[in-house]
Amino acid sequence: MALDAYAPCPCGSGKKFRWCCSPYFATVEKAFEQEEQGLHEAAAQTIKGLLTAHAKNPSVWLYYAQFLYKAAGAEQNQEAQNKKVEQAEEALSEALKLDPHFGMAYLLRGQFRENEGEFLGALLLYRKAAEAFDPTAHDPLTNVYLKIYQSESMLNRPVAARAALERAVHCQPADPDLKGQLDGEFGPDGPYPQAAYKAYRLRPTAKPVPESAATGKFGDARKAYEGLTAATPDDPAAWFNLGLVLAWIGEQPKAVEALTKSIELETDDYRAEEAGALAEVLRCGYGMENDTDHLSHSFVLPIRDAQPVQRLLQTYSQSGKLRGVRAIREQNTIVGVLVEELPSLLAVGTVNLARVLARFMVGQGVIRLSHPNRDAVAKAADELRTELQLAVEQPAESTTALNFGDVVLEALAQPSGNGDELALEAKLKGHAAHYFEEVWIHKPLKALAGNSALNAVGSKVLRKHAFGVIKFLEDCLKAVAPAKQVGEELVPIDIYDFAALRHKLGLEYVSAAPPQVNVPAAPAAPVAPAAPAKREIGAMSVAELAALDLGAATVGDLDQAVRAALKLDARDLAVAFAQAGVLKPFDAAHADRYPLYAVCITGAAAGGDTARAAELIDAGAKYDAEHNGGARATDYKLRKAQLYVKAKDAEKAAAEFEALTALHPDEGKFYTTAAEEMLRLKAGAKALKFAQAGLEAAQRTNNRDLEGHCRELVSAAQKAG
Repeated sequence: MALDAYAPCPCGSGKKFRWCCSPYFATVEKAFEQEEQGLHEAAAQTIKGLLTAHAKNPSVWLYYAQFLYKAAGAEQNQEAQNKKVEQAEEALSEALKLDPHFGMAYLLRGQFRENEGEFLGALLLYRKAAEAFDPTAHDPLTNVYLKIYQSESMLNRPVAARAALERAVHCQPADPDLKGQLDGEFGPDGPYPQAAYKAYRLRPTAKPVPESAATGKFGDARKAYEGLTAATPDDPAAWFNLGLVLAWIGEQPKAVEALTKSIELETDDYRAEEAGALAEVLRCGYGMENDTDHLSHSFVLPIRDAQPVQRLLQTYSQSGKLRGVRAIREQNTIVGVLVEELPSLLAVGTVNLARVLARFMVGQGVIRLSHPNRDAVAKAADELRTELQLAVEQPAESTTALNFGDVVLEALAQPSGNGDELALEAKLKGHAAHYFEEVWIHKPLKALAGNSALNAVGSKVLRKHAFGVIKFLEDCLKAVAPAKQVGEELVPIDIYDFAALRHKLGLEYVSAAPPQVNVPAAPAAPVAPAAPAKREIGAMSVAELAALDLGAATVGDLDQAVRAALKLDARDLAVAFAQAGVLKPFDAAHADRYPLYAVCITGAAAGGDTARAAELIDAGAKYDAEHNGGARATDYKLRKAQLYVKAKDAEKAAAEFEALTALHPDEGKFYTTAAEEMLRLKAGAKALKFAQAGLEAAQRTNNRDLEGHCRELVSAAQKAG
């Protein structure tokens, strides 16, 4: 069918067909028709004749490349096929030599690379095509932006993928499917956390942005903001905008670098938070594996014998170790999660929790296990290898970018057993709080220059980065939080309030924006300010803990304060609370004060004051004997022995161990501990004495394991002299 003379030309020039390829396009169509009819020689002569007549026209070389590539696809002989592909490449090179900004040539070459499986090379060519096409060439631009969107999505770069899909929608505003795809994938119901799907906007800058930034081409915007950051290097908005543009075009490392500069110059914590969360999203993309804190560790076990694997899967499913099993028919695979029960002391009623050890996939001849925590997935792989023996081969390990849904996988527990819904929800929340406030808070993070969040907040610069790191986690958790049935609706469970984590870290927002002033129509009656809610001691920040009134605090308050301070690495503060606690009058509800004395003892020993630590041990033992029935006598004696070991005083340490073994003559661990410590102190004779006494206790109690251990220690002590 003849093309409309006023339709856009198929070469992608942006011109109307009548004023572009119309004079010779009928010959192009004739060559393609002849090729389809099997008239290969005639088709080749037709297209070559056109090429001879228009050798300086880049579009003709493009059509020739298309013709050759299509002919190669129909070629049965591999050598002939390869030759035609090479000729097609040469034709494209000639077209680009004549017109270095020939968008359709880059698009076609990108399709060549994609068909060969070179996705990264194809993406680079598609981006060149997008920059080269005339802005009015809507149809080819739509195609190229959709190619970019698909490629960036595969590379886990949602910011770049969204930008490309937005451009496709811009080119085809009347296409409801494209708009629906954009709204569905990059919205609250899509697969991404908010920091990854949101529509980021450029910020107002200190100096005007060059008009070249508004041409509609990312390359022009990039050049404009590179120039602006050079002219105004202290403007955080200029750096943010440069980082955002670089993110839109998939240049993750440079984008993160620009965003980092923006954060460090920023005076508004909310804007620093947005830039930091965006940087965290970019770090999860392909190619950023060395710069991210979020990686997927995988172990792949090739299957030798499928039957034992099937039996093991059935066993795991029946026992509840393998959960959420479902089949993906398009890929011919089965997926699920491997879990392990958490300690029973975490149970509430009949509700227990399990943690995910690994995401599980079996299909295509392999078992694949993956998890953001390498230790967890390595444990799962080792268990499978042990269970299946020769049915699987040795696992191969790899590391890739992490799916956003797994960023907070360690904070999400799996319910196990039946029980009260409220109790289950409380345990899920408790597990998440424990992870973020006691585990994650101490993790060294690349995003914080190798510091933990707890240490980073003490730095004026790193503090600003911490806002974005936490916001990213918050968005990821909201995106995958479990839901509960409320009436006829599924309502997400508010699994964790990150305000608690921010407060513990002392991350209170500071905004440089002037406050909004609202002037009432008439003077309002004064309202007494509401008394601030009293915060639980366990949820306090270091600053709040430091402000506690030690005189008014009870022993219970101080015990909580010690625990909270230790979790926040405020060890000096913990010692101060413990010292205040041991001086409090007797309180029957807290008769056992060993935890407080232990912190005091540790503090004194850490400061090198062995004499003071020994005094505290004696005082604690005396208090325990008078008010706690001597329940902790053994703990105090062992603590004193260890104190002298640390001070390298073998005589005093041996005396304490002798007292301990006299108190517990049949407890083997005290003999072996004493012998091992004496060996470390190079007191061979004393080590031999404890080892022989332990051997006698083992024979007396018929403890074969203890006997073997003590014989080894006797031999070691005799060699030590």
